[in-house]
Amino acid sequence: MSSKHPPLWLLCLLSLSCLGFGPPVLTDADVPTRWVTQQQLAAVRHTAPPHIEAEAALLADVATGQILYAHNEHERRAPASLTKIVTAMVALEVGRQDQEITVATADLYVDSVAGITTGERLTLRQLLFLLLVPSDNRSAMVIARGLAGDYATFVGWMNDLSARWGMANTHFGNPHGLDNAETYSTAYDIAIAARNAMANPVFADIVRYSEAVIADHWIVSTNELLRTYPGAVGVKTGTTDRAGQCLAAMVDRVPGKALTVVMGSKDRFLDTRLLMDYYYANYAVLTIDLPPTDQNRYLDEEGHWHGLRLEKPFAMLIKPWQVGSARAYRRIDTLSPNPDPSEPVGALEIVLDGVPVAEVPMYAR
Repeated sequence: MSSKHPPLWLLCLLSLSCLGFGPPVLTDADVPTRWVTQQQLAAVRHTAPPHIEAEAALLADVATGQILYAHNEHERRAPASLTKIVTAMVALEVGRQDQEITVATADLYVDSVAGITTGERLTLRQLLFLLLVPSDNRSAMVIARGLAGDYATFVGWMNDLSARWGMANTHFGNPHGLDNAETYSTAYDIAIAARNAMANPVFADIVRYSEAVIADHWIVSTNELLRTYPGAVGVKTGTTDRAGQCLAAMVDRVPGKALTVVMGSKDRFLDTRLLMDYYYANYAVLTIDLPPTDQNRYLDEEGHWHGLRLEKPFAMLIKPWQVGSARAYRRIDTLSPNPDPSEPVGALEIVLDGVPVAEVPMYAR
């Protein structure tokens, strides 16, 4: 009686025929021409810049200062309460946080969302909270008059500071940012102001609050990203009829720290989310330093050890999929027993995917 199963020799022959095949590859023909690498697959996933509604916008990496998206970034526009970034920084330059200032009748010229009234005594730190968290206009007037004696002098200090920071297309006509023919700025200049302000620990600490109780005033931040977008750490909103919706925002996550500015937006939070999502989908920051460890030193020609250092930590933008491939190699060019601390003794070679991409001078400690 014949078997219904195929003979054993036929099964062995079919099994052997499968051994000549490797893992699947993508090709443009029946004959494979090249393997598809991890990098190529990652490139296919690269996210295009988003479409946003803001009339002017900018996205930058904080560590490198590299601008990754820009639209009408040098166009002069009404900045609204983004002005208060500079107001706060001038106040921190010339005043003391514990300095008390009394609210005067003249300060009532503008509204107060926090509800501060004539005769209240507030410290400068309390006023800065009211200024930056709920964006209180009256607090700006109190700060300006209390620190400078009059509003015009304080506004002059604001223009001096913006000039020192290189904000070439910015001028302020008041300390609060309400529409004024003499008040204008750009997305680029506001990014400069926000980056400088966030480098100040007092300013950065205040703008991270989503709500607070200050001198019996319960305040809630106008920056809803602090409550809804992971990693958001500040910085400031602004809205007027001329300015539209404005927002300078900073997000700090493990891959990197991003700064955005949108001006003349119809939905500033959506526009900002789109820009931040684009940043974290496509970029990561590679940061390298040489701390004083036994690995970061070299032996000179006389047998003495010298520590190695960088002038400052090295930072560069890479793709997220490149993070695992980054390598750094120390190259010593001189073994002098008396190295000049201002002259490089070698270089730190940065390699991505086996390809050298940068050399950073190394110095003896």
